[in-house]
Amino acid sequence: MPTFGGRVSPGERLRRLSPHECKAWVCSHHEGRLGYQSGRGHRSVVVSYAVAGDQILVRVPDYNDIARYAPGAEISLAVDGGTPAAHRETVTVTGTAELAENEHRPLIDQAAFEEDWPSDVRTSIICLPLNAVEGFELRDP
Repeated sequence: MPTFGGRVSPGERLRRLSPHECKAWVCSHHEGRLGYQSGRGHRSVVVSYAVAGDQILVRVPDYNDIARYAPGAEISLAVDGGTPAAHRETVTVTGTAELAENEHRPLIDQAAFEEDWPSDVRTSIICLPLNAVEGFELRDP
C-alpha cells in the first residue's frame, strides 16, 4: 500500500480491508505516522491522534513544523499494528488537513486525546477528514 512519499508497507497483501474495517482500525488506535511536505522536503512523524465524528484530530505544539505546513496541504496518516508472527494490518488515511477553528469546537470537546501538553505550551489542532482510507491485512515476508 503506498503511503505519503511513495513508500510501501512491507509484507504480502492477504486482502484489502473494507472502508468500515479501515475506520474501525483507525478508531481503535491512537498513534500513527503523519506524512506531510515541509520546507525541507517530506517528513514522517509519529503522532498521537484522537477520532471525533468524521475527523482525525492531531494536537501539536505551535513550534512544530506540522502546525505550519500541514493546514491546507495533503497529508497522510498511516496506522499499523498486529504481531509480526501473525497477520498485521495497515491503514492509511489521506486528505487535505485544516487547522481547527471555532466550528470544530464540538469535535474537539468530544475528542479523547491521550497526550497532554503543559498549559504554557501553545498548541494547534490539525483536522484530517476520515473519508479517504485504504487498508490491507498483511503477512510478513
